[in-house]
Amino acid sequence: MLRNLITILLVSVICSHSKIYSQDQKILLIGNCATSSGEIMLEYLQNNTQINLSVETNIAISKDNIASYPIIFICNNQYLQLSNQQINSVSKHLKRGGFLIIDNITSDYTYSLFLRKLLPEFETNNIQPNLVFNNLIFDLTFDETPFIAEGIFINDKIVLLGIKKFSLLNAWLEKDEKFLQLGANIIFYYLTR
Repeated sequence: MLRNLITILLVSVICSHSKIYSQDQKILLIGNCATSSGEIMLEYLQNNTQINLSVETNIAISKDNIASYPIIFICNNQYLQLSNQQINSVSKHLKRGGFLIIDNITSDYTYSLFLRKLLPEFETNNIQPNLVFNNLIFDLTFDETPFIAEGIFINDKIVLLGIKKFSLLNAWLEKDEKFLQLGANIIFYYLTR
């Protein structure tokens, strides 16, 4: 009972801190993304955690504006369209603590080439999102791993999450409760690490 009380108190403090910290934070969606799916996720996040973020779409990444978007979500294979200069900006951003989610990767080969350009000095790790992002805000209960994912860690923090042959954004668009909870946990993970 005392453990549950401490956990509730800790989550309340972190949520209130995250609300203050995240007031000016924006998530950038790049590519052919349904903006409404990001808005659904952020509304769910705000209603369940009091974390308030905003979403912007298809802003050209540059060294001048990338810091405004601590979380960048690239849809489908749009990462293939990034210029070398944009890849360099994203690489520096991730090394400074940014977070990149690549949704619905369909080609392992082109994805591996992209990673060699983006963060050649770091290795990818297979991760189970339902385990890595569990017990943060929501206890996740998937019968099996919901999708194949790889991550890159810098200083024990995930800075890149690559989701293979599955669209988390589409699951949010369908208002799938389990994936909304997973999304809330992923964003909470980023804000509190």
